Amino acid sequence: MKRFRALQIFLAFMMLILSVVIAGCGSNGQTGHWLPARTLTSITVTPVTASVPVSGNQQFTAIATYSDGTSIDVTVASAWTSSIPGNASVNAATGWATGILASTSSVITATYGGLSGSATLNVNAATSISFKVIPATASIPVTGTQQYTAIETFSDGTTQDRTLTSTWTASGTHATISNTSPTIGVATGVSVGTSTITATYALSPHSPATATLTVTAATSVSFVVTPATASIPITGTQQYTAIETFSDGSTFDRTAVSTWTAVDISPGSGVATILGTGVATGASIGQSTITAAYGVYTGAVGLANRTAVLTVTAATPVSLIVTPATASVVVGGTQPYAAIEIFSDGSNVDRTAVSTWSTTAGTGTATILSTGVATGQSIGTVTINASYGGYTPTAMLTVTAPNSGPAGAVDLKSATTYGLIAYDAITNSAGPSHIYGDVALTEPGPGGTIASVTGPGFNDAGSAPNLTSSIVTDSNGVTPGMVTAADNGSPANIAALPQLLTDLEGVYSDLMARAAPATSLTTPALALGQNGGTFAPGQDLSGYVLSPGIFTTSGTYGLSNTLGPLVLDAGGNPDAVFIIRSTSGASGFTSTTGSVILRNGAQAQNVYWVVAHNITIGNNTFFQGTIVAGNAITLNQFVNVQGRILAGALGLVSGALTLTNTNVITVPTP
Repeated sequence: MKRFRALQIFLAFMMLILSVVIAGCGSNGQTGHWLPARTLTSITVTPVTASVPVSGNQQFTAIATYSDGTSIDVTVASAWTSSIPGNASVNAATGWATGILASTSSVITATYGGLSGSATLNVNAATSISFKVIPATASIPVTGTQQYTAIETFSDGTTQDRTLTSTWTASGTHATISNTSPTIGVATGVSVGTSTITATYALSPHSPATATLTVTAATSVSFVVTPATASIPITGTQQYTAIETFSDGSTFDRTAVSTWTAVDISPGSGVATILGTGVATGASIGQSTITAAYGVYTGAVGLANRTAVLTVTAATPVSLIVTPATASVVVGGTQPYAAIEIFSDGSNVDRTAVSTWSTTAGTGTATILSTGVATGQSIGTVTINASYGGYTPTAMLTVTAPNSGPAGAVDLKSATTYGLIAYDAITNSAGPSHIYGDVALTEPGPGGTIASVTGPGFNDAGSAPNLTSSIVTDSNGVTPGMVTAADNGSPANIAALPQLLTDLEGVYSDLMARAAPATSLTTPALALGQNGGTFAPGQDLSGYVLSPGIFTTSGTYGLSNTLGPLVLDAGGNPDAVFIIRSTSGASGFTSTTGSVILRNGAQAQNVYWVVAHNITIGNNTFFQGTIVAGNAITLNQFVNVQGRILAGALGLVSGALTLTNTNVITVPTP
């Protein structure tokens, strides 16, 4: 009996241990390991705060964090709500929010696994200042295609892509344009001639917008599938492309509109499959002929160039790696990661999109999307985790504090609060202009004065101070004191003017003296990722995307909208500084209809334009940054500037400032 009793106790003890092991394994979805249960601890919604104009959109992201420090993207698995749907709505399944009514803030909430996280969406009173079709002009052959984009720009510098929500038309019979997804805004040449492409967006006061499309007589000369040969393992993928070339040298990617087939060669059957996107997947060992057909290129026409041979090998997976293995971003910056599966024959397959991504907090924190894009949250180190096919590789991300970038900070000293400074004259030629900031005329003597204008909340019942069309201020005629009419505040501290001029001259000298890299930036592609460089005289900055740094030319810059706006991309660093400089030439900068767009944390307060002589900003331009000119500055009609207009830094009588028909200048605040 004692032995039987001892056996009962032993068996009960073993059953207890087994039940604990099973419970521990079940909580982790694994076997053979006794691990504590992983629990959901929080839901974080990013961005934490966002601002959009009425009809503007914002994509929010939900990140779930667990008790073991890992985090995953649960955006599409969450339920989304808005606290005030009448002010801002949000798609319940995707987190895509839309501004409806300019008012107080709305709270956007994501709920997942019984927990919730929130962010704030402000719908501001920014107004639409332009609606444009890009590109403005284009040329294609018959059957050629051109993707058009409709962009609405607002007074706060934000832009909204209205391509998918616009109605598109093409005049005449020379071209057609699609209003059907996924080719909305894609024009196709039908016959030789010119067609006007029109985008109509009902909610924009500037709609409709037009562009000119020329259809040429160029003829198709070839249709080629690449790569001609490729090798992948089973489950591996290969992207094919189909390119049509015309007699004028133009080429068109026909990959998405071609009909793709995969036919077994030998041995076996079902060697590969291929999607309509041209992506082939290995299914069994052997070879397959990949063929694309489009337009006249069907049957035997051009068959030799329309086919490729795909070999599916017996290679087996040996590892999964995350790249880059180490990386560094500033707080708020982003870093894309890739998960690459390596096979026994040395081939590799990108598994980024099908891997499960998470982060493990170390001394710092970060979040990561299902696409493998990580965002730094707090300073320190973070482990990046990927999981696919039984492999769980990691990488290390270091999150650092933001810095001013390669250009370095700029100290405006006493000029910081000024929206307008001129040495000789401030002329407002037609229509009221609105200045959110101080105004000064710095010429020494009785002509100089300072208008003490402190912006919204003061003067003019909280609206922008007005410079009416009757006000013309110069040192030889009407006294500059006209600037300080009751609507514009009171004269203040005339004795401060000499120091203001000295500070302005110092800022100009500092910006001119800073060395720019010698890298030649002759095309937008060459400028990508460059922290500064040199432009040729006469360079049009339309379509360029510039990173923080110092950019210079010895002649005149232009800014049209031929290739779209100039984009200044801070890469997630809100302290990044941009200096764009012209060191000579009668006119250092002349814009027509182009605008300046800030992206990824770039701020108007950190953007500086410096010219040796004069600068002119064209009609209807939305411009951002502080302009420092040695001589004169002219703003044409309806120019909106988020920044400062500082003329006459050389202290010459040519240092005048001209406003033309309803300009708005707003001094940026830190």
